[in-house]
Amino acid sequence: MPVKGFRSFAPSVFETESDPVTIGLEEIEALIAEAKRQPNGRARLLLHANREDGLHEMVIALPKTSCDHPHINYKSGKSFTAVSGQFAVVHFSDDGSLITPVVLSAGPWPGAKLTRLRRPTWHTIIPLEGDTVFVETIIGPFTGNFFAEWFPDKNSAERKTAEQYVHDLAREAADRLDKRA
Repeated sequence: MPVKGFRSFAPSVFETESDPVTIGLEEIEALIAEAKRQPNGRARLLLHANREDGLHEMVIALPKTSCDHPHINYKSGKSFTAVSGQFAVVHFSDDGSLITPVVLSAGPWPGAKLTRLRRPTWHTIIPLEGDTVFVETIIGPFTGNFFAEWFPDKNSAERKTAEQYVHDLAREAADRLDKRA
């Protein structure tokens, strides 16, 4: 069992029947280690009791190279809370023309600890420093994400340029924070 008290129900996704669910440094380190063993470099712990719950909370570890296709879940906004590392929650206007990174940090780097997208918003997460781990909270049950048509598909030759552009914006936001600190 990669994370004490959790069992795998899908590759890199773990759930528990524990109540209360308690996450400490040991579980975070095990989640990071498990993410590094996965082909996609990520892993998540589900904190909600079942997939039909009205509130979903997950502890998610992402690889340093992560740049998911910007997506939206029209059901609700989301909260992101930094647990480890420094990363940017990058949100986009509906047409992708306005891009706003919010830097979160759980370590020695500058940044906020939590951000709340109060309404459904196109977004992605860009790791910046350290091992990226965060808590994501959203209204459930999960009904699927929609992916931005304006962002190049992962098989597109333009994808690497788009990913680099978003990553550069996130890095620029972190650099501005460093200069203010």
